Amino acid sequence: MAKLLRLLGGVLPFLLLVSFGLPASAQSTYLNDKQTFDTAWTLLAEQIGDSDLLWLGLEPDSVSVIAATGQSGEEFNLWTVRRIKKDQGFVDSVHGPMHMADGPKFIVPPGRYSQAELQISRLWTILSNAPEGLPTRAPGEVTAATASLGPVLGQANWAVKWNISIKSGREFGQVYVLADGRLDGADISHTERGRSMNLRTQSDWPFENAQGRFADIFDGGENVFKISVLTHGVEIDAVKPADPAQVQGYRWNGGSFRQSAVSKPISFYTLTGGSLPFAITASGLARLPQILAAARAEAPAGWTHIDRVEATRPPPAGSESGVLWVIELQSAPGGREKAVVRVRPDASIHSATLPESLRAFESYMSLKGMSDAFVQFQNALGKDIRFFEMTFREDRASITMPDPEAPGNVVDYTLGSSGITRGFSRPRIMENDVDLITFAQAAQFHHQLITHVPAMLVKAFKTENAEVFKIKLWNGAPFYKDPKGALFMQMYVGVPPQHNNSGHAVFRFDGEYVDGGR
Repeated sequence: MAKLLRLLGGVLPFLLLVSFGLPASAQSTYLNDKQTFDTAWTLLAEQIGDSDLLWLGLEPDSVSVIAATGQSGEEFNLWTVRRIKKDQGFVDSVHGPMHMADGPKFIVPPGRYSQAELQISRLWTILSNAPEGLPTRAPGEVTAATASLGPVLGQANWAVKWNISIKSGREFGQVYVLADGRLDGADISHTERGRSMNLRTQSDWPFENAQGRFADIFDGGENVFKISVLTHGVEIDAVKPADPAQVQGYRWNGGSFRQSAVSKPISFYTLTGGSLPFAITASGLARLPQILAAARAEAPAGWTHIDRVEATRPPPAGSESGVLWVIELQSAPGGREKAVVRVRPDASIHSATLPESLRAFESYMSLKGMSDAFVQFQNALGKDIRFFEMTFREDRASITMPDPEAPGNVVDYTLGSSGITRGFSRPRIMENDVDLITFAQAAQFHHQLITHVPAMLVKAFKTENAEVFKIKLWNGAPFYKDPKGALFMQMYVGVPPQHNNSGHAVFRFDGEYVDGGR
């Protein structure tokens, strides 16, 4: 308050002091005693009448208000009531008016509000409950409070909001409360609870309340594209309520909800097709501790350090169409390898990808690697889907199938060290529905095609360091066709790393050689 008066003093032509001898207890302040505050507010009300307000500030020994004045109401006066110690005790003194033709220079207030909007009758309940909004070890006390218009997430119009300062020993912070008494958040960064926050490991944060508040902000619709859980906050990308063409960032830090100053076009998500919008109530955020516990239980023993937590809604694939949480775990912070576990909102496991060092195979072109890819794709996309081809390389496998999100297009899903990812949708070129195959068909190749043929091909290639670098399973279209409907396997041979001057060989699933060249 002293800073406020210093900043305003240079523009004020005079100071009128009116003293009232009102003895009071030395322990009573404007923040801890309702009767003491009511006295100050009555004195201020006599000066400002029913004028609109710009700002109201309370400290233990002062209450100040900036009120509109003049015929246009665009000029402002500052009035302050102070507690001054006299021989007979404390008295309340009114200082003012301090005139400001253009409003205060130390802040840029968002606007005026009526005394009815302030709802001053609720103030004492608000001040009494405010310490409960800050997670301090010992109950805190209110040290200051200000009221001005401010944004409220989920509301188009701004509203009167109290910024209440709380202190408890070495801990302190702010609690934000709307004039009707609703808690709008808190800055907990200077509390022990806030400093030690880790939302990925601590299960006693109010995730259910956070999900409910976000539901209010987003009006419960399917407008969320991504949820990211950091150690010190939850970040959400969602459609901006005031502009459906924009995606806005929102953050919850365990206490307050904030909106990012930067937005991006919704096309950032819709053009890639990698994530569909979903409702926050369908995300499972309220069950985050159970989701993370399920991921840890599924990960290899000792792989407990969580490096990334993210929820999106992938395009439908088979029977799966909902939100998936992707949790990446490491054996130690900063490790190069990661285990990836995908968990549904009900905390059931969708799928998991082991780090390369723990896999039971060295290459996806081995029998074990191909078997693992079959299982992973079936778990993620559904056992009954039909697809055009599967390809296998040393470090990844992919499947090409009709795009369920874009009829007439095809899309690739790739399995690698980060799990299964969706590629870009693209128009069909030579893919026809009559060429679609099933997992059951694709698994019926003769095993010697994998266990013996690659080495024979490399030897026949007659080039030093040659290797089989890709294997494809498909029905042979458009170049090969078996009258009995047998499928084909094509192997590609070349010299790493570019595999230049490569060759290929095509086999029927029963092992018979069909074609080849280089």
